[in-house]
Amino acid sequence: MKADLDYLKNQFPDGTISSYTKGHIICNIHTKVNTFRWLLKGSFDYYTTSADPEEEVPVCQISKPMSILGLNGLNNRKRYTYKIVVVSEQATFFEVPIDQMVDHLENDLDNLTITKVSRSLYHQLRQALLRQTDLLQAARYRPLQKDREFFMGPDTEKAEVISLMRRSPFLDYFDDQQLSRMASITERREYEPDEVLYIQDRLTNGLFILIHGEVAIKRLEGDIEIRQRSINNPGFIFGWSCALGEKDICSAVTTQKTSIYFIHQKDLLQLLDDCTVFAQKFLMRLLWLMGNQINAAFVRYLGLLGKHNLQAVYQLIENNKSRLAISSPLHQVQHLLSDTNTKQLGYDALYSLIGSGSYLERHIASLSLELLQEDMQELKFLKGLQHIYQTVAEQKNRSESDVRKACAVATKKAFEHVHLHIEGLDKLPDSSGCIFIYNHLSNHPYYTLNNKFQITLDSHFISAMILDEKYNDPGIRTVRIGRGQEYGHQNYYNKLGYINVYTKESEVVDKKSKKETRSVFYRTASDYLQQGQNLVISPEGTSYSSEESPGPFKMGVFKLAASMKPEPYIVPIVLANFDRRISDGIFYCKVQTPFKLSEKVSNTKDGLSDFVKNYQKTYAGYVEQARKRADELYMTPTPTVLEEPPAIWSNEIKRLKRRVQEMEDQRDLIIFYGSSSVRLWVGMKKDLAPFNVLNLGFGGSTYAWCIHYFNEIFEGARPNKIVLYAGENDLAQGKSPQEVVNDCNNLVQLILKKYPKVQLAFVSLKPSLEREEMIPQIIETNLLLSKYVISELNAQFINVFGQMITMDNRPKPELYLSDGLHLNKKGYAIWSEVIKKSLLSSENPLEEETEGLVKEV
Repeated sequence: MKADLDYLKNQFPDGTISSYTKGHIICNIHTKVNTFRWLLKGSFDYYTTSADPEEEVPVCQISKPMSILGLNGLNNRKRYTYKIVVVSEQATFFEVPIDQMVDHLENDLDNLTITKVSRSLYHQLRQALLRQTDLLQAARYRPLQKDREFFMGPDTEKAEVISLMRRSPFLDYFDDQQLSRMASITERREYEPDEVLYIQDRLTNGLFILIHGEVAIKRLEGDIEIRQRSINNPGFIFGWSCALGEKDICSAVTTQKTSIYFIHQKDLLQLLDDCTVFAQKFLMRLLWLMGNQINAAFVRYLGLLGKHNLQAVYQLIENNKSRLAISSPLHQVQHLLSDTNTKQLGYDALYSLIGSGSYLERHIASLSLELLQEDMQELKFLKGLQHIYQTVAEQKNRSESDVRKACAVATKKAFEHVHLHIEGLDKLPDSSGCIFIYNHLSNHPYYTLNNKFQITLDSHFISAMILDEKYNDPGIRTVRIGRGQEYGHQNYYNKLGYINVYTKESEVVDKKSKKETRSVFYRTASDYLQQGQNLVISPEGTSYSSEESPGPFKMGVFKLAASMKPEPYIVPIVLANFDRRISDGIFYCKVQTPFKLSEKVSNTKDGLSDFVKNYQKTYAGYVEQARKRADELYMTPTPTVLEEPPAIWSNEIKRLKRRVQEMEDQRDLIIFYGSSSVRLWVGMKKDLAPFNVLNLGFGGSTYAWCIHYFNEIFEGARPNKIVLYAGENDLAQGKSPQEVVNDCNNLVQLILKKYPKVQLAFVSLKPSLEREEMIPQIIETNLLLSKYVISELNAQFINVFGQMITMDNRPKPELYLSDGLHLNKKGYAIWSEVIKKSLLSSENPLEEETEGLVKEV
């Protein structure tokens, strides 16, 4: 720090050193910035206000020497946005008048001071972002579903690049000549979903400008993956820490197909060195950007402190009201977002400002939409519930079965916006005519429709997502008889043709009416079961919270099962979190093992009551396990065991199946199957011409997942040859080389069972920068694999390893993308050459194909 202090004294001879005691207020919100400060010793807190103007909330503490205060003095407003208070026993600062600092920066021809200020501010931004970590573990962001596309062809002219840059609040600050120079050093890159652009706590290798798609900015803390934000605004820049030579705080990963303009770090630094005026502008914009991101981090922190994120957005707009034009739509947004009936108008206004607003409006709108991702998902879900009601209540002249089917379709659509997890589907009976019991959970009040009606989430979910998916019919449910004023309730369920029963929430009637209704229930339910219909019934007769569930079981459903001949299966379905808002956790469902009463009770006449009491206790244990499992899944975004396929592969597998179905010419077909190194080979068809090839790779796969999906993906395929590449991810997950080869053999046996005469080829595992420490295991795996392939299978082993590693056993860095794991064009050029040569060979593999597999390690 002494060298930094000496530099400041040299640059600002009139600067002073001042000390303040604990509790001293450096500044209040909205006070004018008169002084620029560098912290020499001690610490200070940033404070902001919450929903209660009298309540001040600490949002970040800074203690790193040379941290700065007074950044807002460099803009036109020159007002503090936060209250700043000394929290150490004493804090010492180097101080200069703000006007002197502004003059110095304007005349700082070598840009040394602004570079130092930028690096200091970057470390403060890092502290502000990391401050959110503990809160974000329990409140992760989900990506925006709306895709704001900006279409441009691969051969975009420079003018179109500049047009995109003009959409960026950061880059729009520069003139056409400066943007033209930046555009001349850009290259377009195309990415598949789940590609890593750069990794946290490492230097990024360049600046990224989003054209189209979405990128998640996330950080890994221990086993928790924390999404800081999602980027899907065309023109947004990230990876800019490369200009400061600082390690990035987070990783960047694509969440969908994404197009990006990339400026390599060396080219950007060369441009900054060549033009000091441009460099000064660029660094000043970085200060502006980092200041905005620090403010954003503070607002996010406020939103995550148990306050609603809506309040954080209101506070953001309130803090900037004096800087906004009087006619800005942002003045109306708070009112529009406060009511579910006008929320969409508020979001439409924010989206519109991203494309047409001022610098400040675009920044506030972008940050607001990011903060309100969960609220937007909630609104989509609420609209989905409204659509379910309209689908049913407004039906005319349609049969009850048709209405039930339409209701199931609308329910599936609504649940597309919900983070849910289902287990145990393999336990469902093959035939219908079963009784499905479940623990009935109360709806959250937020999901009450305008007519005071609530769509019961759990029972609708079971009918649509389980019964209709399995049996192509949503089944019959029992529903309570509504009160007289609940016209919407009774009208809705009458259209569905469900069985009415009295509960304590129903209108009070005499015992005779209840008895008659009970008799109708047994008779009608028996008839439906005899017809092979499924029944969905809660034994509790009313709803409870997840914590109180299940309530006492009533005898009715079990008496019904005992009275039936043939005896139906009782299928227990256990639910958790359906009483929460969708942003507060995972909706979890598990199908337990079906049973028949005769398997549990030898004498239903005498022993049924005791069985029901004991079974309620057993079921309570199921619910407790379900709550724990739901919490575990919510805190663990990716699966660690082969239990349920990752949700992110759902669309990927569908896409691969479509590729097979759309394959018109399968003559001499060669299918490549395996992990992301296959999937990302986008030029495979061109590179391996004239061979008829089909790429069926999917990212993150292991041999176990290749086995799991093989029959599903390959349905309808008629390959002459299958080329396999897998094993890297297996090793990364801790498997031994021998275990990898054993899993490979399991896949081979599955392939040969389906295609006894198919030819097989295996590509050796490649080295990679990201997994350099695994090279000894990769070499051992390749040796075991080549021996197995050549000696036991008499198949083809294609060695790419030898051409991808240097003489000193290091992966060649020029072959990889910035993530250090996946191949770039040069890497795939090597694969093309080696694999095409092997495919052209009509003979079985020769011993020289293993040359280069063994190097001293």
